[in-house]
Amino acid sequence: MLAFLKIENLVLVQKAEIFFGPGLNIITGETGSGKSAFLSAIRLLCGERADPQQIRKGASLAIVEASLSFFSPELLAEEGISLPETGQPLRVRREIHLSGKNRCFIEDQQTSLSFLKKCVGSSIERVDQSSSHSLSSSDEQRRLLDIYAQIGDEITSFARAYAEEQAKVAELEGLIQAQMQKEKTLEWANRDLTLIQEIDWKPEEEESLAQEHHRLIHSQELAEKIGSASFLLNEGDLPFLPSLKRCHLSLESCIRFDAKLQPLADALKSAFLELQEVGSSLQSYTDGLETDPRRLSAIEERIAAIEALKRRFGTDQKGIDQLKETLTAQIDKLVRLDDELATKKQELEQIRAKNKTLAEEISGKRKRAAQNFQFDLLFQLKSLNLPHVQLAIDLQERPMASQGIDEIQFLFSANPGLPPLPLDQCASGGELSRLLLAIKTTLSENEKNGCLIFDEIDSNVGGQTAAILGDRLKNLGSSRQVICVTHFVQVARCASHHFLVSKSQENGIASTHISPLIKEVDRQTEYSRMLGKIEN
Repeated sequence: MLAFLKIENLVLVQKAEIFFGPGLNIITGETGSGKSAFLSAIRLLCGERADPQQIRKGASLAIVEASLSFFSPELLAEEGISLPETGQPLRVRREIHLSGKNRCFIEDQQTSLSFLKKCVGSSIERVDQSSSHSLSSSDEQRRLLDIYAQIGDEITSFARAYAEEQAKVAELEGLIQAQMQKEKTLEWANRDLTLIQEIDWKPEEEESLAQEHHRLIHSQELAEKIGSASFLLNEGDLPFLPSLKRCHLSLESCIRFDAKLQPLADALKSAFLELQEVGSSLQSYTDGLETDPRRLSAIEERIAAIEALKRRFGTDQKGIDQLKETLTAQIDKLVRLDDELATKKQELEQIRAKNKTLAEEISGKRKRAAQNFQFDLLFQLKSLNLPHVQLAIDLQERPMASQGIDEIQFLFSANPGLPPLPLDQCASGGELSRLLLAIKTTLSENEKNGCLIFDEIDSNVGGQTAAILGDRLKNLGSSRQVICVTHFVQVARCASHHFLVSKSQENGIASTHISPLIKEVDRQTEYSRMLGKIEN
């Protein structure tokens, strides 16, 4: 239920607060008094796009607030919005700035316009002349029949199953395309994998090859310089190691004269032993130094092969390893493609068979419901001053889609002797309005929640029919909240709550006001104005 509506600086409204009640709420007022401002406020709450020109002249910000006692806690939880306290209504607010900026709030938490539309849309349903014309849509007629048949859960389940089927179809088509390219793809994959396997690029191999290559191209220089160092240590005119050894022996012979020389003698001995080891290592290095041109050529070929591999696949050694795994998996999948294709075909056939059964079950429920629905609608329509009305709900089979296999069409005729035809070919605006009210009345038991707003649904009907419409709206208000904007006193007399919209001038600027008509004398005065008995 829409319990409260507050408007600031919207169109001609400077500030207004409306406390709606259960049952039938009626809004009346002179043409041009500003009733559209209140409908605009509700449309903004329902997520329609805002126009800064809707902001009242002289203001920079328009605000619309509402309290809703019916909402979806699950929907709010999915969006991460805190629920109101137990028993409290949901607070919704929208701000429209002159700059064009919009902000939406639910429970003082900012949210998106799309979510505001989704959230409030589950609480408020608007019906106007455009809604009447939307009845001509086959999809809308199907939706209404499904509500009557109470098969919403089945439709949702079927839509998921159909989406699964379509995904399987797309998957199968992909496999068929892959099969058509199988030989060529397999040839390319095997060629790339063979190349990678032949190169067999090891981790850190590139750095190791670079170091060895650098050493080999300088092997001659290394041999010469290391040989020179070895010569100085062991040979030459004054070989260093023999001289160091003699120095050590001389110093050691002096220890018997002064024991303080022992550390120095030990240091010389240690130095001699270490240098002797260096000399031995240099000799071993020289002996093992490779200068074979064939080894250098092999390393250069290996480096070139790795560089070619990097250029071909545009990645490093780790990436090549990953590519190798990918190619191996791809080849394995291609080899098993025929088996996978057969499996997927079988799965698709099973899903299609299951969905066909589900669709036929849904179609059967629709056909049974259509008979009762059209009977109930005919009863309502005849009571709405259409004594010669004919209505048929026609179901024709169509290719399977997300909503089943049924093409649904309402056939209508209000005049005797004329066969029922599709709505867009025969029904007038007044007849469509009555049909829509008949539908809402018939579906009232299945649509108890939320608020139903009628914007001059009684347009294009006569006074006698308006009295019947008013009675139907009042009955509809017994099962859900109804808000109706009307110009007919016959409809207004049925109100549980009556609000009057009026317009005045303040400082030369028009301003719209709304006030509840609580006293019977005030209502009678408004009825007289609506009948033209009171001049404004």
